[in-house]
Amino acid sequence: MKKIQVALYDRKGYMPCLVGYLCKKGRGILEARLFTSLEMLTECAEAGNIDVLLAGEEVAEEIHGLDGKISKIMLLSEGNQVKEGCGYYLLFKYQPAQDIVKEVLEQIAEDDNIVYTKAFASKRSIGFIGVYAPFGGSGVTEYAVSLAGKLSEKGKVLYISLEQFHSLDFLQEKKKDASSYRGMSEVVFYLKQRKEKLALKLETVVTSWSGADYIFAVEDYRDLYSLSSEDVHQFLDVLSGQTDYETVIFDIGFLSEAALALMENCSVLYMPHAKTKQQKSKEAAFWRLLERGNHGRLSESFQRIEGDGVGYDR
Repeated sequence: MKKIQVALYDRKGYMPCLVGYLCKKGRGILEARLFTSLEMLTECAEAGNIDVLLAGEEVAEEIHGLDGKISKIMLLSEGNQVKEGCGYYLLFKYQPAQDIVKEVLEQIAEDDNIVYTKAFASKRSIGFIGVYAPFGGSGVTEYAVSLAGKLSEKGKVLYISLEQFHSLDFLQEKKKDASSYRGMSEVVFYLKQRKEKLALKLETVVTSWSGADYIFAVEDYRDLYSLSSEDVHQFLDVLSGQTDYETVIFDIGFLSEAALALMENCSVLYMPHAKTKQQKSKEAAFWRLLERGNHGRLSESFQRIEGDGVGYDR
């Protein structure tokens, strides 16, 4: 396992607060070290022990000698001292520490010069839970979100929306709109293009709320249908081997071979009880589809749920 080595250096005393947050919230991806001496920083960089440097804009002139010795140099800027075109990536200084960390991770994920690997020494036990209904109006999302909240009281939980449209506005900060949140569309892109940094990318699209982590739906429903069964297996491998979640809940709102492959790999599957004639008709059609497609054993895997989330046999 190779963690990303992040150095912090400034002269205004802002970095000590940030390094504390990185150590506490870095999720095991980063190792942060605070430098107060340019000489020590240079020595460490020349030894190849720094991947990323996060510095205050007031030291921009001092650190020019580190160009080429550190893969990525970023400056915390107040917006009035360092101008765009200086050669360094600029982050706005006066924003929440968690937003700064996410932006740093975003830049690392996009930089091919920074090598990152994260894997657990031994195979972990992780619970994959799927919630699905072949009919609408059944409260699947409400149940999945409620389940995430309950299970987060016992361990680390990730909720993943595999719906075709975003429906979790209530989880977002009032000052932001849905367009400012990235979700499964970026995850799908990394599955297709940059698999080796997918675990890192997940850290940049997660929203935390009431003890659980959430990844929102795709921006374009076609991204879901571009997924293959192989993509699903790779995604599950990353979740089980390169994250520390104990439970992952999939809110499944589409149907394809990839979705069926996901269901087959879930340790638990939940489906609401069909109540109306129309719902019962669609449910029966779903069972027939499973039988025709050699997925008949899935019909025996679903546990029924009512509005209160109590399971019972079909």
